[in-house]
Amino acid sequence: MTITRRGLIATGAALPFAGAAMAQETHPARAALNAIKPAGYPREPIEMVVVYPAGGGMDITGRVVQRFFERVTGERSFVNNRTGGAGLVGHTWLATQAPSDGHAVGIIANLVISDAARSQGRWQVSDLDHIAHLNAEPLNLMVNADGPFKTGGLRGLLEAARARPGTIRVANVVGGYYEYLIEQLEQASGSRFLKVPFQGGGPGITALLGNNVDLAFGFFAEVRGHMQGNRLLPIAVTGRQPTAFLPETPTVNSVIGRDDVNWGVSRWIAVPKAVPADRKAWLAAAFRAAVADPALVEEFRNLGALPDPALNSPAALNAAVAQMAEAERAYLVASGRVPR
Repeated sequence: MTITRRGLIATGAALPFAGAAMAQETHPARAALNAIKPAGYPREPIEMVVVYPAGGGMDITGRVVQRFFERVTGERSFVNNRTGGAGLVGHTWLATQAPSDGHAVGIIANLVISDAARSQGRWQVSDLDHIAHLNAEPLNLMVNADGPFKTGGLRGLLEAARARPGTIRVANVVGGYYEYLIEQLEQASGSRFLKVPFQGGGPGITALLGNNVDLAFGFFAEVRGHMQGNRLLPIAVTGRQPTAFLPETPTVNSVIGRDDVNWGVSRWIAVPKAVPADRKAWLAAAFRAAVADPALVEEFRNLGALPDPALNSPAALNAAVAQMAEAERAYLVASGRVPR
């Protein structure tokens, strides 16, 4: 559900964040941030947009970041889930409709790149400024611990999908790396899945818990509790190397004999291009200070994700986003989705 800015701000006195930031002990970074904060800004709570449903990996990260942003800055903020179109609705709002006064920021990820391609030219990734990196992690391939694929691993599941094409159900988020991963699995194994669309990874995991799909992809924060409760099992992870959070789980590459199944998530803060430079600089510094807080790094670690110190400036982040966009375009060209 999307809540309008006017409705949220108008009820500020009743919101759970009201006054909460001021109750925190003053953060060591506060003085430096106050020294560069533009006069009269912010004049209202800052909206932090998550484009996927509540409870998913992006939403969990967004709420942790929002809490530390308030702790660092002493300013009020709120998370708003602007969902729809598997992320396209929220990304389009950020790129084309969000206020350019610095009172709306996006907590986004590299899925914005595929959504820009799906926007049919309405907007580009370059219509946003990418100002602060948050964290990154691979995708985990999960099955139900009581389902038909609780044994046999990824290889056994692919063999079933090859033997019974179009019957093994996989949760899909249309138009991004969930879909690309499914295609790579099919190409490498000669299998064919029944793709079941969802608005985000979290709803797909919920469907897997009910045995409504056979395979789903999730981030560590989305699946950790279900693994601890013996309800879900990891059968593979994306990336070139096993993840430290699931060290006994093989990579997809090692199972299917490829080296290019490396889809994962990189999360960051983005703002509309037209936000004034001084406000943009303050926001970037504030989020960098939040991410540098050892307590936030530990919370990220508990969520199975880590910051990337190499992306600690807007320039480095924007260069990395451009590289990610080029890599995704190369895949889209190779798969015939876009012309060469």
